[in-house]
Amino acid sequence: MTSKEQNTPLISVIIPAYNVAACIERTLNNVLQQTWKALEIIVVNDGSSDDTGAILDRYAAAHGAKIRVIHTPNQGVTCARLTGVKHAAGEWIGFVDGDDLLDQDMYELLV
Repeated sequence: MTSKEQNTPLISVIIPAYNVAACIERTLNNVLQQTWKALEIIVVNDGSSDDTGAILDRYAAAHGAKIRVIHTPNQGVTCARLTGVKHAAGEWIGFVDGDDLLDQDMYELLV
């Protein structure tokens, strides 16, 4: 690891997800394509009754430690976000909704 990589702050991106099977793949792909690579993605499946959970599990399996999925009973978006925060390891925390799209360099510009 170079000195620059050691000084790169980790950002925990928390995504609450409730019945977003139709758009969660687009959102995850968008976050994965960020120019800031020091990201951990924590998705909280908030008791979805559609295929959201299965999609999230597939992405977590394909991307290893980069994407972590937490399955909870439905408690609402605020509780889902707080659950993500409790599991976050990043120096910074960002929130993205399950149907959001970000500019590709958003986190790089923020840092």
